[in-house]
Amino acid sequence: MDSNSSQQLRLRVFTPPSFEGVTSIAILEEMLHDDVDLEVIYTNSLDFRDYQKFSDADIIIVLGCAYKGYTLPDDFFLTVDVPFMDFIHIATFGEQIKGDYIVSIVNTEVDPIKELYQLLSSNYGILSKHVTLNDKSKYMVEEVNAYRTWTWETNDTTRVLLALYNASYKRLPKLLRGLSLVDAVKQYAPVIKGQLEKMNDYIEKKRAMVKTKHVTIDNEVCLLKVVYAEQYINELANDLLNREQTPKPVIVCVGRTTKSSDIFSIRTKGINAGRVAYMINEGNGKESVATVFSGISYAELMGKGIASQLSLNN
Repeated sequence: MDSNSSQQLRLRVFTPPSFEGVTSIAILEEMLHDDVDLEVIYTNSLDFRDYQKFSDADIIIVLGCAYKGYTLPDDFFLTVDVPFMDFIHIATFGEQIKGDYIVSIVNTEVDPIKELYQLLSSNYGILSKHVTLNDKSKYMVEEVNAYRTWTWETNDTTRVLLALYNASYKRLPKLLRGLSLVDAVKQYAPVIKGQLEKMNDYIEKKRAMVKTKHVTIDNEVCLLKVVYAEQYINELANDLLNREQTPKPVIVCVGRTTKSSDIFSIRTKGINAGRVAYMINEGNGKESVATVFSGISYAELMGKGIASQLSLNN
């Protein structure tokens, strides 16, 4: 981009370093004109009360970071709720931010980048005059949204983008810059193949660790599958959900560790995932996708068990 930043439009984007977040940055880079100075801040959470983070920019875009409903200071609104800048917040959960000049969208059914694309397509705000909505960006938006909405199982393009993300992480936008998706596949074919093989091997290993039980919910017997994994959560859950044909409802719980309570991603077929999550520990979700905190970490649980055994044998 042009080094003369004084003549450039200053755009600051906050988004998680997830597949959806990083690919969204690649999509933005594809659309932006050269007169836009893009600053990317990757973060898994954002405290909107820290209003200084939003100063010195013409446009602020927050993709995928939830606002939890806490009271925002007056200085936040004095900084961003003004007619001469864009403040766009889009998330899949949390609360909307109210303001006269603030766009805040919470949609559990659509990925934030698709909401942003639709907003720009309607010629909203300052940024819409500094982007070109080409076929590549539109196609990538749909691939990210397919991943978000769990409709990508047979989508080879999403698999390719996932492979490149797993190989390059935050450098994915640089890998895709200036290339069509077809050319990217050709150029990085060995990397893509290697990453897909790595993912398949990991899923196969985790498949052997799954604990399967039968549980009864509302007088109906369901097949429950539980396993821990630190990567490929979405892919592993899809594999386990569709691994075998059964007339019974299927519940897949893939756990991962956190600093305190472990979190489980729940994927279901034939039973409401949100209801399952609520029954486990008052979690929440939608028809087929949900999340719930376990209330205790696996390390803490095992630590207590080991300490108890050591005490008994002392």
